[in-house]
Amino acid sequence: MHLRYTLALAVAAAAPAVAQNLELDVQGGATPGAVALDAWPAATFFEPMMIVPSGSRGPTPCQLFDVNDWRSLDVGLELLSLAWAGFSGLDGHYRVQFTLPASPALQDLPLYFQAVTFQFSFTVLDRISNPNAIRLGNANSFRDRAVFSQFDRAFATVIQRPDRKPLLVGGARGQLLAQQAWATTEVYDLATDTFSPGPTMSTPRSLHTCTRLPNGQWLIAGGVQQTNDPQATCELYDPATDTFVPAAAMSIPRTGHTATLLPNGKVLVAGGIQAMPVTPTQLQPIREIVNSTEIYDPASGAWTAGPNMGTPRAGHVAILRPNGTVALVGGISWDTNLLFGWLPAVRRSCDIFNPATSTMAAGPQMATARSLIDPVDLGNDRYLFAGGINAITIIPFNPGNPTAAAEIYNAATNTWTSVGALATARGNHRGWALGNGRFLLTGGASGSILSPTPLASTEIFDLATNAFTPGPALNVARAGAAETMSHQGQVQVFGGGTTGGSITASTEWWYF
Repeated sequence: MHLRYTLALAVAAAAPAVAQNLELDVQGGATPGAVALDAWPAATFFEPMMIVPSGSRGPTPCQLFDVNDWRSLDVGLELLSLAWAGFSGLDGHYRVQFTLPASPALQDLPLYFQAVTFQFSFTVLDRISNPNAIRLGNANSFRDRAVFSQFDRAFATVIQRPDRKPLLVGGARGQLLAQQAWATTEVYDLATDTFSPGPTMSTPRSLHTCTRLPNGQWLIAGGVQQTNDPQATCELYDPATDTFVPAAAMSIPRTGHTATLLPNGKVLVAGGIQAMPVTPTQLQPIREIVNSTEIYDPASGAWTAGPNMGTPRAGHVAILRPNGTVALVGGISWDTNLLFGWLPAVRRSCDIFNPATSTMAAGPQMATARSLIDPVDLGNDRYLFAGGINAITIIPFNPGNPTAAAEIYNAATNTWTSVGALATARGNHRGWALGNGRFLLTGGASGSILSPTPLASTEIFDLATNAFTPGPALNVARAGAAETMSHQGQVQVFGGGTTGGSITASTEWWYF
Protein backbone atom coordinates (compact mmCIF):
# COMPACT_ATOMS: atom_id res chain seq x y z
CA MET A 1 0.00 0.00 0.00
CA HIS A 2 2.57 2.54 -1.11
CA LEU A 3 0.65 5.74 -1.83
CA ARG A 4 4.00 7.37 -2.70
CA TYR A 5 3.95 5.46 -5.97
CA THR A 6 0.20 5.32 -6.62
CA LEU A 7 0.20 8.71 -8.31
CA ALA A 8 3.87 9.10 -9.16
CA LEU A 9 2.89 10.25 -12.66
CA ALA A 10 1.37 13.40 -11.10
CA VAL A 11 4.54 14.72 -9.49
CA ALA A 12 5.05 17.45 -12.06
CA ALA A 13 1.54 18.83 -11.55
CA ALA A 14 1.54 18.63 -7.77
CA ALA A 15 0.58 21.80 -5.93
CA PRO A 16 2.37 23.32 -2.96
CA ALA A 17 0.76 23.02 0.44
CA VAL A 18 -1.96 25.61 1.07
CA ALA A 19 -3.99 26.59 4.10
CA GLN A 20 -7.36 26.22 2.37
CA ASN A 21 -9.31 23.19 3.58
CA LEU A 22 -10.08 20.33 1.25
CA GLU A 23 -13.81 19.53 1.26
CA LEU A 24 -15.48 16.26 0.32
CA ASP A 25 -19.21 16.12 -0.46
CA VAL A 26 -21.01 12.81 -0.94
CA GLN A 27 -24.49 12.33 -2.41
CA GLY A 28 -26.40 9.05 -2.59
CA GLY A 29 -27.07 5.87 -0.69
CA ALA A 30 -30.23 4.51 -2.32
CA THR A 31 -30.04 1.04 -3.81
CA PRO A 32 -30.24 0.94 -6.74
CA GLY A 33 -28.93 4.42 -7.28
CA ALA A 34 -25.98 6.65 -8.08
CA VAL A 35 -23.35 7.90 -5.63
CA ALA A 36 -21.61 11.19 -6.45
CA LEU A 37 -18.31 12.23 -4.85
CA ASP A 38 -16.96 15.79 -5.12
CA ALA A 39 -13.58 16.90 -3.72
CA TRP A 40 -12.79 20.63 -3.82
CA PRO A 41 -11.27 23.21 -4.01
CA ALA A 42 -8.06 22.52 -5.87
CA ALA A 43 -5.02 24.59 -4.97
CA THR A 44 -4.12 24.89 -8.64
CA PHE A 45 -5.24 23.61 -12.02
CA PHE A 46 -5.06 19.84 -12.47
CA GLU A 47 -4.08 19.14 -8.89
CA PRO A 48 -3.68 15.39 -8.24
CA MET A 49 -6.38 14.06 -5.93
CA MET A 50 -7.51 10.71 -4.62
CA ILE A 51 -10.78 9.67 -2.96
CA VAL A 52 -10.43 6.60 -0.76
CA PRO A 53 -13.45 4.40 0.03
CA SER A 54 -13.65 2.13 3.04
CA GLY A 55 -15.96 -0.07 5.02
CA SER A 56 -14.41 1.18 8.28
CA ARG A 57 -13.91 4.55 9.93
CA GLY A 58 -10.23 4.07 10.66
CA PRO A 59 -8.25 5.77 12.01
CA THR A 60 -5.30 4.86 9.81
CA PRO A 61 -1.96 6.41 10.84
CA CYS A 62 -0.28 7.99 7.84
CA GLN A 63 3.03 6.68 9.18
CA LEU A 64 2.04 3.29 7.77
CA PHE A 65 3.09 4.61 4.38
CA ASP A 66 5.06 7.77 5.24
CA VAL A 67 7.32 7.94 8.29
CA ASN A 68 7.34 11.75 8.14
CA ASP A 69 3.54 12.13 8.42
CA TRP A 70 2.14 11.99 11.94
CA ARG A 71 -1.45 12.60 10.90
CA SER A 72 -4.20 9.99 10.51
CA LEU A 73 -6.84 9.19 7.92
CA ASP A 74 -10.43 8.72 9.08
CA VAL A 75 -10.94 5.69 6.81
CA GLY A 76 -9.43 2.26 6.56
CA LEU A 77 -7.27 1.12 3.64
CA GLU A 78 -8.87 -2.26 2.90
CA LEU A 79 -10.54 -0.84 -0.26
CA LEU A 80 -7.55 1.19 -1.41
CA SER A 81 -7.40 -0.77 -4.67
CA LEU A 82 -10.84 0.71 -5.50
CA ALA A 83 -9.77 4.31 -4.80
CA TRP A 84 -10.36 6.93 -7.49
CA ALA A 85 -7.31 8.93 -8.56
CA GLY A 86 -7.16 11.82 -11.01
CA PHE A 87 -6.81 15.56 -11.44
CA SER A 88 -9.04 18.48 -10.53
CA GLY A 89 -10.80 20.25 -13.38
CA LEU A 90 -10.72 23.88 -14.39
CA ASP A 91 -13.42 24.61 -11.79
CA GLY A 92 -11.24 23.23 -8.98
CA HIS A 93 -13.38 20.11 -8.42
CA TYR A 94 -12.54 16.43 -8.75
CA ARG A 95 -15.76 14.48 -9.28
CA VAL A 96 -16.48 10.76 -9.31
CA GLN A 97 -19.76 8.89 -9.78
CA PHE A 98 -20.60 5.19 -9.48
CA THR A 99 -23.78 3.14 -9.29
CA LEU A 100 -25.00 0.92 -6.47
CA PRO A 101 -26.92 -2.22 -7.47
CA ALA A 102 -30.26 -3.35 -6.06
CA SER A 103 -29.40 -5.85 -3.34
CA PRO A 104 -31.08 -6.55 0.03
CA ALA A 105 -27.65 -7.45 1.38
CA LEU A 106 -26.58 -3.81 1.08
CA GLN A 107 -29.31 -2.54 3.42
CA ASP A 108 -27.79 -0.36 6.21
CA LEU A 109 -24.23 -0.97 4.97
CA PRO A 110 -22.01 2.05 5.78
CA LEU A 111 -19.46 3.33 3.29
CA TYR A 112 -16.84 5.88 4.37
CA PHE A 113 -14.87 8.24 2.12
CA GLN A 114 -11.98 10.68 2.44
CA ALA A 115 -10.13 12.73 -0.14
CA VAL A 116 -6.44 13.62 -0.19
CA THR A 117 -4.09 15.70 -2.31
CA PHE A 118 -0.37 15.11 -2.87
CA GLN A 119 2.78 17.18 -2.56
CA PHE A 120 5.67 14.66 -2.76
CA SER A 121 8.01 16.81 -0.71
CA PHE A 122 8.39 16.46 3.06
CA THR A 123 5.28 14.28 3.19
CA VAL A 124 3.46 12.40 0.46
CA LEU A 125 0.05 13.77 1.40
CA ASP A 126 -0.72 17.46 1.38
CA ARG A 127 -4.33 18.22 2.36
CA ILE A 128 -6.73 15.71 3.91
CA SER A 129 -10.45 16.35 3.56
CA ASN A 130 -13.24 15.97 6.07
CA PRO A 131 -14.41 12.36 6.39
CA ASN A 132 -17.82 11.62 4.87
CA ALA A 133 -20.15 8.64 4.81
CA ILE A 134 -23.32 7.15 3.42
CA ARG A 135 -25.55 4.40 4.78
CA LEU A 136 -27.38 2.36 2.19
CA GLY A 137 -31.11 1.76 1.98
CA ASN A 138 -33.68 0.56 -0.54
CA ALA A 139 -34.81 3.27 -2.94
CA ASN A 140 -38.30 4.81 -2.68
CA SER A 141 -38.92 3.67 0.87
CA PHE A 142 -38.54 4.63 4.52
CA ARG A 143 -35.86 2.94 6.61
CA ASP A 144 -35.85 2.70 10.40
CA ARG A 145 -32.41 1.62 11.66
CA ALA A 146 -33.55 1.77 15.31
CA VAL A 147 -31.61 4.99 15.87
CA PHE A 148 -33.12 7.06 18.68
CA SER A 149 -32.51 10.62 19.77
CA GLN A 150 -31.62 11.03 23.42
CA PHE A 151 -34.92 12.75 24.19
CA ASP A 152 -38.42 12.25 22.79
CA ARG A 153 -39.33 15.38 20.82
CA ALA A 154 -42.27 16.80 18.87
CA PHE A 155 -42.27 20.18 17.10
CA ALA A 156 -38.48 20.44 17.18
CA THR A 157 -36.55 22.31 14.51
CA VAL A 158 -33.41 21.24 12.63
CA ILE A 159 -30.31 23.29 11.79
CA GLN A 160 -27.81 22.01 9.23
CA ARG A 161 -24.36 22.72 10.69
CA PRO A 162 -21.30 23.52 8.53
CA ASP A 163 -19.83 20.10 9.45
CA ARG A 164 -22.78 18.43 7.67
CA LYS A 165 -24.24 17.15 10.95
CA PRO A 166 -27.87 18.17 11.65
CA LEU A 167 -28.61 19.82 14.99
CA LEU A 168 -31.99 18.91 16.50
CA VAL A 169 -33.24 21.92 18.48
CA GLY A 170 -35.77 21.92 21.31
CA GLY A 171 -39.18 20.38 20.87
CA ALA A 172 -41.19 18.77 23.65
CA ARG A 173 -42.16 15.54 25.32
CA GLY A 174 -45.40 14.73 27.13
CA GLN A 175 -48.43 14.97 24.86
CA LEU A 176 -49.11 17.08 21.79
CA LEU A 177 -51.46 19.33 23.77
CA ALA A 178 -49.57 19.30 27.09
CA GLN A 179 -45.97 19.88 26.10
CA GLN A 180 -42.91 19.86 28.33
CA ALA A 181 -40.35 21.64 26.21
CA TRP A 182 -36.62 20.87 26.12
CA ALA A 183 -33.75 23.35 26.26
CA THR A 184 -31.44 20.59 24.99
CA THR A 185 -30.20 20.04 21.46
CA GLU A 186 -28.71 16.95 19.82
CA VAL A 187 -26.24 16.36 17.01
CA TYR A 188 -26.73 13.42 14.66
CA ASP A 189 -23.54 11.89 13.26
CA LEU A 190 -24.05 9.71 10.18
CA ALA A 191 -20.59 8.16 10.56
CA THR A 192 -21.45 6.65 13.95
CA ASP A 193 -25.24 6.58 13.37
CA THR A 194 -25.75 8.08 16.83
CA PHE A 195 -26.90 11.25 18.59
CA SER A 196 -24.75 13.22 21.02
CA PRO A 197 -25.55 16.29 23.15
CA GLY A 198 -25.34 19.66 21.43
CA PRO A 199 -25.18 23.12 23.04
CA THR A 200 -28.02 23.97 25.40
CA MET A 201 -30.41 26.84 24.72
CA SER A 202 -31.01 29.51 27.33
CA THR A 203 -34.58 28.28 27.86
CA PRO A 204 -36.74 25.29 26.88
CA ARG A 205 -38.61 25.75 23.58
CA SER A 206 -41.17 23.95 21.43
CA LEU A 207 -43.36 25.30 18.63
CA HIS A 208 -40.71 27.99 18.16
CA THR A 209 -39.38 29.36 14.89
CA CYS A 210 -35.84 28.94 13.56
CA THR A 211 -34.68 31.33 10.83
CA ARG A 212 -31.27 31.44 9.14
CA LEU A 213 -29.95 35.01 8.97
CA PRO A 214 -27.74 36.40 6.16
CA ASN A 215 -24.70 36.34 8.49
CA GLY A 216 -25.07 32.56 8.94
CA GLN A 217 -26.51 32.73 12.44
CA TRP A 218 -29.96 31.37 13.28
CA LEU A 219 -32.69 33.31 15.09
CA ILE A 220 -34.67 31.13 17.52
CA ALA A 221 -37.86 32.97 18.51
CA GLY A 222 -40.61 32.30 21.03
CA GLY A 223 -42.34 28.96 21.46
CA VAL A 224 -43.70 27.34 24.60
CA GLN A 225 -41.43 26.59 27.56
CA GLN A 226 -41.34 23.83 30.16
CA THR A 227 -44.85 24.55 31.50
CA ASN A 228 -46.39 24.90 28.02
CA ASP A 229 -46.60 28.71 28.29
CA PRO A 230 -45.70 30.96 25.33
CA GLN A 231 -42.60 33.14 25.71
CA ALA A 232 -41.20 36.31 24.17
CA THR A 233 -37.53 35.38 24.60
CA CYS A 234 -35.24 34.81 21.63
CA GLU A 235 -31.69 33.61 21.07
CA LEU A 236 -29.12 33.27 18.32
CA TYR A 237 -27.30 30.10 17.35
CA ASP A 238 -23.80 30.76 16.03
CA PRO A 239 -22.47 27.83 13.94
CA ALA A 240 -18.93 29.21 14.14
CA THR A 241 -18.82 28.76 17.93
CA ASP A 242 -21.58 26.14 18.24
CA THR A 243 -23.27 28.20 20.96
CA PHE A 244 -26.61 29.84 21.74
CA VAL A 245 -26.58 33.42 23.00
CA PRO A 246 -29.60 35.44 24.20
CA ALA A 247 -31.08 37.94 21.76
CA ALA A 248 -33.55 40.79 22.29
CA ALA A 249 -37.01 39.57 23.26
CA MET A 250 -40.11 40.12 21.17
CA SER A 251 -42.72 42.60 22.41
CA ILE A 252 -45.12 39.81 23.44
CA PRO A 253 -44.97 36.02 23.93
CA ARG A 254 -45.70 34.00 20.79
CA THR A 255 -46.06 30.35 19.85
CA GLY A 256 -47.55 28.96 16.65
CA HIS A 257 -46.32 32.12 14.88
CA THR A 258 -44.41 32.39 11.59
CA ALA A 259 -40.98 33.89 10.94
CA THR A 260 -39.96 34.94 7.42
CA LEU A 261 -36.56 36.17 6.23
CA LEU A 262 -37.21 39.27 4.11
CA PRO A 263 -35.14 40.30 1.08
CA ASN A 264 -33.63 43.15 3.15
CA GLY A 265 -32.22 40.63 5.66
CA LYS A 266 -34.75 41.41 8.39
CA VAL A 267 -37.20 38.86 9.85
CA LEU A 268 -40.98 39.28 9.92
CA VAL A 269 -42.70 37.51 12.83
CA ALA A 270 -46.47 37.29 12.56
CA GLY A 271 -49.33 36.17 14.81
CA GLY A 272 -49.17 33.31 17.27
CA ILE A 273 -50.69 32.50 20.67
CA GLN A 274 -49.63 34.81 23.53
CA ALA A 275 -51.04 32.82 26.49
CA MET A 276 -52.33 29.33 27.34
CA PRO A 277 -55.22 29.64 29.82
CA VAL A 278 -56.90 26.32 30.61
CA THR A 279 -60.27 27.68 31.76
CA PRO A 280 -63.13 27.77 31.12
CA THR A 281 -62.43 25.27 28.26
CA GLN A 282 -59.46 23.68 26.49
CA LEU A 283 -60.17 25.98 23.55
CA GLN A 284 -59.52 29.14 25.58
CA PRO A 285 -55.96 29.66 24.19
CA ILE A 286 -57.57 30.36 20.81
CA ARG A 287 -58.87 33.62 22.28
CA GLU A 288 -55.22 34.54 22.97
CA ILE A 289 -54.22 34.42 19.28
CA VAL A 290 -52.95 37.83 18.10
CA ASN A 291 -52.96 39.74 14.82
CA SER A 292 -49.79 41.73 15.56
CA THR A 293 -46.45 41.49 13.74
CA GLU A 294 -42.94 42.64 14.53
CA ILE A 295 -39.66 42.83 12.66
CA TYR A 296 -36.19 41.78 13.81
CA ASP A 297 -33.17 43.66 12.45
CA PRO A 298 -29.96 41.58 12.72
CA ALA A 299 -27.86 44.72 12.23
CA SER A 300 -29.19 46.39 15.38
CA GLY A 301 -30.39 43.28 17.19
CA ALA A 302 -33.69 45.06 17.91
CA TRP A 303 -37.38 44.45 17.26
CA THR A 304 -39.78 47.06 15.88
CA ALA A 305 -43.56 46.86 15.53
CA GLY A 306 -44.99 45.87 12.16
CA PRO A 307 -48.50 46.39 10.81
CA ASN A 308 -51.35 44.32 12.17
CA MET A 309 -52.82 41.55 10.07
CA GLY A 310 -56.48 41.79 9.15
CA THR A 311 -57.28 38.96 11.59
CA PRO A 312 -55.60 37.01 14.40
CA ARG A 313 -53.67 33.98 13.09
CA ALA A 314 -51.79 31.02 14.62
CA GLY A 315 -50.78 27.81 12.91
CA HIS A 316 -50.91 29.73 9.63
CA VAL A 317 -48.48 29.71 6.69
CA ALA A 318 -46.08 32.42 5.51
CA ILE A 319 -44.91 32.40 1.88
CA LEU A 320 -42.24 34.81 0.58
CA ARG A 321 -43.43 35.87 -2.86
CA PRO A 322 -41.03 36.58 -5.77
CA ASN A 323 -41.85 40.32 -5.56
CA GLY A 324 -40.58 40.43 -1.95
CA THR A 325 -43.98 40.59 -0.25
CA VAL A 326 -45.15 37.93 2.23
CA ALA A 327 -48.45 36.05 2.01
CA LEU A 328 -49.82 35.15 5.47
CA VAL A 329 -52.39 32.45 4.83
CA GLY A 330 -55.12 30.70 6.81
CA GLY A 331 -54.60 29.73 10.43
CA ILE A 332 -56.66 29.33 13.56
CA SER A 333 -58.39 32.53 14.67
CA TRP A 334 -61.42 33.90 16.54
CA ASP A 335 -64.36 36.25 16.04
CA THR A 336 -66.28 38.41 18.51
CA ASN A 337 -69.80 37.18 19.33
CA LEU A 338 -72.63 38.95 21.18
CA LEU A 339 -73.87 35.79 22.90
CA PHE A 340 -70.59 34.05 23.83
CA GLY A 341 -68.17 36.98 23.69
CA TRP A 342 -66.02 35.20 21.11
CA LEU A 343 -66.05 32.09 18.93
CA PRO A 344 -63.14 30.12 17.41
CA ALA A 345 -62.62 30.08 13.66
CA VAL A 346 -60.27 28.77 10.97
CA ARG A 347 -59.46 31.21 8.17
CA ARG A 348 -59.59 31.02 4.39
CA SER A 349 -58.26 34.56 4.18
CA CYS A 350 -54.81 35.85 3.29
CA ASP A 351 -52.91 39.01 4.31
CA ILE A 352 -50.10 40.41 2.17
CA PHE A 353 -47.25 42.19 3.96
CA ASN A 354 -45.24 44.68 1.89
CA PRO A 355 -41.81 45.36 3.47
CA ALA A 356 -41.20 48.32 1.15
CA THR A 357 -44.12 50.23 2.67
CA SER A 358 -44.50 48.27 5.94
CA THR A 359 -48.20 47.81 5.19
CA MET A 360 -50.66 44.94 5.27
CA ALA A 361 -53.36 44.36 2.64
CA ALA A 362 -55.95 41.69 2.00
CA GLY A 363 -54.97 38.92 -0.41
CA PRO A 364 -56.99 36.27 -2.27
CA GLN A 365 -58.84 33.68 -0.20
CA MET A 366 -58.28 29.93 -0.29
CA ALA A 367 -61.14 27.69 -1.38
CA THR A 368 -60.93 25.87 1.98
CA ALA A 369 -60.13 27.17 5.45
CA ARG A 370 -57.05 25.43 6.86
CA SER A 371 -54.30 25.62 9.47
CA LEU A 372 -51.44 23.46 10.83
CA ILE A 373 -50.05 22.35 7.48
CA ASP A 374 -46.63 22.15 5.88
CA PRO A 375 -46.92 23.69 2.39
CA VAL A 376 -44.91 21.77 -0.20
CA ASP A 377 -42.77 23.76 -2.63
CA LEU A 378 -43.77 22.59 -6.12
CA GLY A 379 -41.25 24.81 -7.90
CA ASN A 380 -41.91 27.80 -10.15
CA ASP A 381 -43.27 29.78 -7.16
CA ARG A 382 -46.11 27.30 -6.59
CA TYR A 383 -47.01 25.71 -3.24
CA LEU A 384 -49.27 22.78 -2.41
CA PHE A 385 -51.67 23.38 0.50
CA ALA A 386 -53.15 19.98 1.34
CA GLY A 387 -55.16 19.02 4.41
CA GLY A 388 -54.90 20.90 7.69
CA ILE A 389 -57.37 21.69 10.44
CA ASN A 390 -60.33 23.45 8.84
CA ALA A 391 -63.14 23.64 11.42
CA ILE A 392 -63.33 24.62 15.09
CA THR A 393 -66.84 25.39 16.30
CA ILE A 394 -68.76 25.49 19.59
CA ILE A 395 -72.24 24.85 18.15
CA PRO A 396 -72.19 22.24 16.80
CA PHE A 397 -69.08 21.24 18.77
CA ASN A 398 -66.14 20.53 16.48
CA PRO A 399 -62.75 20.55 18.25
CA GLY A 400 -60.69 21.07 15.12
CA ASN A 401 -61.09 18.32 12.56
CA PRO A 402 -58.83 18.17 9.50
CA THR A 403 -59.82 18.43 5.86
CA ALA A 404 -58.77 16.35 2.85
CA ALA A 405 -59.14 19.26 0.42
CA ALA A 406 -56.07 20.54 -1.43
CA GLU A 407 -55.17 23.54 -3.57
CA ILE A 408 -52.12 25.19 -5.13
CA TYR A 409 -51.00 28.74 -4.40
CA ASN A 410 -49.18 30.54 -7.20
CA ALA A 411 -47.06 33.10 -5.38
CA ALA A 412 -46.13 34.90 -8.60
CA THR A 413 -49.72 35.50 -9.75
CA ASN A 414 -51.23 35.50 -6.21
CA THR A 415 -53.92 32.98 -7.22
CA TRP A 416 -55.35 29.69 -5.93
CA THR A 417 -56.26 26.55 -7.90
CA SER A 418 -58.13 23.60 -6.36
CA VAL A 419 -56.76 20.10 -7.02
CA GLY A 420 -57.71 16.53 -6.10
CA ALA A 421 -58.29 15.69 -2.45
CA LEU A 422 -56.19 13.57 -0.09
CA ALA A 423 -57.43 10.08 0.63
CA THR A 424 -57.07 10.78 4.38
CA ALA A 425 -57.75 14.11 6.05
CA ARG A 426 -54.66 15.12 8.05
CA GLY A 427 -52.89 18.02 9.75
CA ASN A 428 -49.41 18.56 11.23
CA HIS A 429 -47.89 16.48 8.43
CA ARG A 430 -44.69 17.02 6.42
CA GLY A 431 -43.93 16.91 2.70
CA TRP A 432 -41.11 17.07 0.16
CA ALA A 433 -40.35 16.66 -3.54
CA LEU A 434 -39.62 13.22 -5.00
CA GLY A 435 -38.63 14.46 -8.45
CA ASN A 436 -40.35 14.16 -11.84
CA GLY A 437 -43.27 16.30 -10.67
CA ARG A 438 -44.15 14.05 -7.73
CA PHE A 439 -44.34 15.07 -4.05
CA LEU A 440 -44.69 13.00 -0.88
CA LEU A 441 -46.92 14.00 2.07
CA THR A 442 -46.12 12.01 5.21
CA GLY A 443 -47.84 11.26 8.48
CA GLY A 444 -49.65 13.95 10.39
CA ALA A 445 -52.79 13.31 12.40
CA SER A 446 -56.46 12.71 11.79
CA GLY A 447 -58.96 13.09 14.62
CA SER A 448 -59.08 16.57 16.14
CA ILE A 449 -56.87 19.12 17.88
CA LEU A 450 -58.11 17.86 21.26
CA SER A 451 -57.79 14.19 20.30
CA PRO A 452 -55.30 13.72 17.44
CA THR A 453 -54.66 10.31 15.90
CA PRO A 454 -51.11 10.22 14.46
CA LEU A 455 -50.79 8.56 11.05
CA ALA A 456 -48.11 6.41 9.42
CA SER A 457 -49.68 6.64 5.97
CA THR A 458 -48.31 8.79 3.16
CA GLU A 459 -49.70 10.11 -0.11
CA ILE A 460 -48.01 11.12 -3.37
CA PHE A 461 -49.20 14.18 -5.30
CA ASP A 462 -48.57 14.16 -9.06
CA LEU A 463 -48.47 17.49 -10.88
CA ALA A 464 -49.32 15.74 -14.15
CA THR A 465 -52.70 14.62 -12.83
CA ASN A 466 -53.22 17.03 -9.89
CA ALA A 467 -54.21 13.96 -7.87
CA PHE A 468 -52.99 11.90 -4.92
CA THR A 469 -52.12 8.18 -4.79
CA PRO A 470 -51.00 6.07 -1.79
CA GLY A 471 -47.29 6.18 -0.90
CA PRO A 472 -45.02 3.90 1.19
CA ALA A 473 -45.90 3.98 4.87
CA LEU A 474 -43.70 5.40 7.60
CA ASN A 475 -42.37 2.84 10.05
CA VAL A 476 -43.82 4.89 12.94
CA ALA A 477 -46.95 7.06 13.05
CA ARG A 478 -45.83 10.70 13.40
CA ALA A 479 -47.51 14.09 13.86
CA GLY A 480 -45.49 17.24 14.41
CA ALA A 481 -42.26 15.49 13.40
CA ALA A 482 -39.14 17.41 12.37
CA GLU A 483 -37.43 16.65 9.08
CA THR A 484 -34.43 17.77 7.07
CA MET A 485 -32.73 16.97 3.79
CA SER A 486 -29.36 15.46 4.65
CA HIS A 487 -26.16 16.47 2.86
CA GLN A 488 -26.08 12.93 1.46
CA GLY A 489 -29.51 13.34 -0.18
CA GLN A 490 -31.92 11.48 2.10
CA VAL A 491 -34.74 13.02 4.10
CA GLN A 492 -34.27 12.36 7.81
CA VAL A 493 -37.40 12.39 10.00
CA PHE A 494 -37.16 13.00 13.75
CA GLY A 495 -39.65 12.23 16.51
CA GLY A 496 -43.20 13.55 16.64
CA GLY A 497 -46.38 12.50 18.36
CA THR A 498 -47.20 8.85 17.85
CA THR A 499 -49.75 6.16 18.71
CA GLY A 500 -51.31 6.49 22.16
CA GLY A 501 -50.72 10.24 22.41
CA SER A 502 -47.06 9.92 23.41
CA ILE A 503 -43.96 11.47 21.81
CA THR A 504 -41.40 9.25 20.11
CA ALA A 505 -37.60 9.50 20.07
CA SER A 506 -37.36 7.29 16.98
CA THR A 507 -36.02 8.45 13.62
CA GLU A 508 -36.18 7.18 10.06
CA TRP A 509 -34.92 8.02 6.57
CA TRP A 510 -36.53 8.37 3.16
CA TYR A 511 -34.33 7.07 0.33
CA PHE A 512 -34.94 8.54 -3.12
